[in-house]
Amino acid sequence: MKLFAKRPSTAALSLAAALAAGFGVSAALQLRAPDGVQLTATPVVRDALSDPGTPAFGAQRPEVTIVVFTDYQCGVCKATDGALLRLLETDPTVRVVFKDWPIRGPGSEIAARTALAAHRQGRYLEVHKALMSAKGALTAERVEAIARDAGVDLKLARRHAREIDEQIRRHNLQAFGLGLQGTPGYVVGRYLVPGGLDERNLAKVVERARKAGPPAPPAA
Repeated sequence: MKLFAKRPSTAALSLAAALAAGFGVSAALQLRAPDGVQLTATPVVRDALSDPGTPAFGAQRPEVTIVVFTDYQCGVCKATDGALLRLLETDPTVRVVFKDWPIRGPGSEIAARTALAAHRQGRYLEVHKALMSAKGALTAERVEAIARDAGVDLKLARRHAREIDEQIRRHNLQAFGLGLQGTPGYVVGRYLVPGGLDERNLAKVVERARKAGPPAPPAA
């Protein structure tokens, strides 16, 4: 019995929703300078920042909150994930919220579900790092092996399938509501930054967000 093998295809639903909404889901092909778009504290932004059950690590009272939308089969996500993890390890003032957004087919969907199941067992970062460093396409067998090696109880993980379906649905709605056209995409403080951020650009946008403060309330 494969992990989540009988669940409906969230990836297929995500792609259909994206096309219906007029959004593309292609990868960012190059790293983006951290210009960003200023956000206000709309319901979509608040939901992205406070979604229950979403993996989040770092400061409990952060100066800067980073929300990152990723797919485990996204090349730019893989190339820039290390910069984000190093920031999390070295800067005690930031908090990172990981939004698994599987838009690249069944392998992405299985990987996202497995990572979110691992989170419920306190193993999210271990599985996340292994999936991001995995080379080539992700199959159900590879994902299960990665989870097992990280100490995830696969039988227990299956019990959270419906809960994880709902969580991924919320991630989809948040990503589309923010206007993201693919992975990766970041909310850094009050700035929305599509595309990948390498270490230098990530540091720049974090410092800019630190000075600007959190998203402001919408204008009356």
